[in-house]
Amino acid sequence: MAKYLTVFSDSHGARSNLSRIVGDCFASDKIVFLGDGLSDLIELFEFEDKIISVAGNCDFSVRSSKRAVFELEGVKFLAVHGDEFGVKSSMERLKEFAKSIGAGVVLYGHTHVASVKEVDGIIFINPGTLSRYGSAETFAFVTVSNGEVKAKIIPLNARK
Repeated sequence: MAKYLTVFSDSHGARSNLSRIVGDCFASDKIVFLGDGLSDLIELFEFEDKIISVAGNCDFSVRSSKRAVFELEGVKFLAVHGDEFGVKSSMERLKEFAKSIGAGVVLYGHTHVASVKEVDGIIFINPGTLSRYGSAETFAFVTVSNGEVKAKIIPLNARK
């Protein structure tokens, strides 16, 4: 049976933007937040049992892990903010770490640039940012079915 994830990152206080993706959260089996705005998750309190979150470099007052590993439909996921792996300059350290733990999918943020790409058999998904600090406000919707992963970057302005 297919599983669905709503993935977002770098909200940086844009709580009203979180409220715009609530419909996607209802449709999801898991909600993954990749840091820099952990206190913003108050907007999604009704989904607390579905949320997987990691701390970003701007989450100073929150005690939360920098990494999360979980499995869905036989696929191992690694969720990180990305700062500790230097993703703004190179993806190499993150790729090597993902390989070392056997992750098939890496969810990361920090760059504020949305992308979906496969490198060395690992799918890397960056949902972009929900804040005004990027070129576009975006999040990702991920489907996992029978070991196959499909990701779609969704512009927030497509949600009214």
